[in-house]
Amino acid sequence: MKPQPPPIQGDGVAKKSRAAKASRREMLKVLYVLLALASTPFLYYIFFDLPPKFSLQINSAEGLDAVAAAAAAQPLSTIVNMTLHASNRRAPGRCYRHGEAVVRYAGFTVAAGRTRVFCVGARDALDVPVVAWADGVTLPNEVHDRMAPEQRAGSVELEVDVKLFDRESEMPTWMWCKVTTQGAEPSDVTPCRVFATQNWVSDIAPRWMQ
Repeated sequence: MKPQPPPIQGDGVAKKSRAAKASRREMLKVLYVLLALASTPFLYYIFFDLPPKFSLQINSAEGLDAVAAAAAAQPLSTIVNMTLHASNRRAPGRCYRHGEAVVRYAGFTVAAGRTRVFCVGARDALDVPVVAWADGVTLPNEVHDRMAPEQRAGSVELEVDVKLFDRESEMPTWMWCKVTTQGAEPSDVTPCRVFATQNWVSDIAPRWMQ
């Protein structure tokens, strides 16, 4: 009987190494699956459950036209009629209990108001009227001196801050809109910048997702 050669140790080491690599690959596959399942709600939230796009138009701004002829210390009564345009590009509809709007010039509040309850349907658009007003507004000297020549030139740059309260969530949606009045003519419709995580994502998302 011929003696058998001793087993080659290298083959055993190679088999163990291949088994270890296969085991690591299986573990990575499981981790990838678990990660994908865990991140699905987050990805849906930031890419698909986005808020509507908002834009604003000032239809009329009464009272501010008196600044050019009034002294800085003279109280003013203002009424600003606006249209908030909401465009919902997603399947879920959005409803808001109410909203608040503040009209400012150079950081100084010249009018304030509230929106009504409204809903924007799935892949739909809606115009929401907003009226902001104030009675007895006294402009600081520096604000008056800055606004008066703009009024005489026929246009005034206003900032409108809007806060909307979602019907389903306690977290409000904040937006900032910069609009230039054009005398007696309505202003151009200008996009509003929404301060929300979803909107940051929508700003960089591919066009096919918007």
